[in-house]
Amino acid sequence: MEQQDRIMDGDLQTLGLQSILKMLALSGKTGKLFVTSGPETLSISLRKGQIVGLHEDGVPQPDILGMLCLLNKLDPPRAQYIRELARGDMHMSLALLVERGWMTASEMQRRLEFLVTQSISHALRWVNGRFAFHRQVIPMESKMQPLDVDSVLLEALRQADEWEEIIGEGVTHLTRTTVARWQPEVSNDVRNLGLNQEGIEVLCLANGELTLQAVALALMSPEARVARIMARLLELNLIEVVDTALETELQSDLSNIIIKCQYLLAQQRQSSNPEQHLLGLITTLSECINGLLVHHGTYARSLRGRGKIPSMEIARYLEHRFMPQLQAFSQQQFPILETTSFHYGQLDCNDILTLNKVVKGEQLEEFYWEAVQGLVAFLRMIFTELLRDEVGNSHVGRQLTVAWRIFLSEIDHEVQQYQIYRAHRNTQLSRGRDTIQPSSLGIVQNWQNPADNNGEMWSPDTRRRSI
Repeated sequence: MEQQDRIMDGDLQTLGLQSILKMLALSGKTGKLFVTSGPETLSISLRKGQIVGLHEDGVPQPDILGMLCLLNKLDPPRAQYIRELARGDMHMSLALLVERGWMTASEMQRRLEFLVTQSISHALRWVNGRFAFHRQVIPMESKMQPLDVDSVLLEALRQADEWEEIIGEGVTHLTRTTVARWQPEVSNDVRNLGLNQEGIEVLCLANGELTLQAVALALMSPEARVARIMARLLELNLIEVVDTALETELQSDLSNIIIKCQYLLAQQRQSSNPEQHLLGLITTLSECINGLLVHHGTYARSLRGRGKIPSMEIARYLEHRFMPQLQAFSQQQFPILETTSFHYGQLDCNDILTLNKVVKGEQLEEFYWEAVQGLVAFLRMIFTELLRDEVGNSHVGRQLTVAWRIFLSEIDHEVQQYQIYRAHRNTQLSRGRDTIQPSSLGIVQNWQNPADNNGEMWSPDTRRRSI
């Protein structure tokens, strides 16, 4: 930016944002004001002393369409239609809603005005920082009607005062970047929770993705008021504050486990006969289960915030959490799982893996097949419970669920291939044949003639997918 275009700059400790804006309004300036404090930068466009646009660097545009859907003010098909046209531009989204008759022009103006007031209210609390006004910068275009500086400042100061009030009340753990979500055990029917309309709306928007700032914009309610409602919902144990750093770490760890499981699954496809294939699946499933158990021992909700926990306490927690389900599976559906046990928080499948030392032939294959089915069921249960406890029905949870379903579909494919083999074998035996003859089924051909296909045991090949 040209030095000669800058007609005013300085330190916020010398001249605050309120005074700067009033000076620019009184002199009817046209240009752009940049205000910086630490990592935050606010740019305000003025035309003839009136505010015509505003932008906060580093603050993603809120998903206004998604928020309107959560509030039942817009249906998802319409939101998707607008989203495809606007391509993430909030101002364009609002303009298109007005153009289609799905929002009034006055509501669009109120929302844009609230966004400006909200951002300036936040910047009014900056003590340290710099400002600079450039007169030759072309103001950003906006669908908003020009705003009177005095009116905006009056409302912004009122909102800033509300923040001071709730801080005085002890609500210091919530900020405009706080993200909250429902507790996993909260019912979807929010009407029976005894909340007023504002409380219900804040709860509906607490989806683990939206910041307090975005929630306030959706409701056009001051951030401090939303913070007060969130504090009440926290007291009622209806929501929790999301630790975004922890969840990023958690997501990365689970993603790596899924990728490792996919790799192990691919490796065991080199099996040359049904027994070896089933044994490879058992090994893969047990390693996946133990990977998830190690992960949950680190990220379980009830173990967080307690510093370094002794490994034996973590092991006891995992056994207490998952042993009853394992016993239920063994007693009700898969007796072979009675041979498994928990050892230091890990599932011990050694008795199954060494079963070939005492059992041979068809009986061994039947035991292996039952173990595969039981371990698949146990694996599914562990992941479902683990995800519900750690992240609940959140954006991260949905992303991980998609990746997990891809992996499960690969396991299902392996299981289905074996089922095809069993069905073919049983058909041949029911016809009184002593041996299984070559078949058009690729899986049977592979196990009858393992040397003919260079170790490729499956037909068609399973498509590899990664996260």
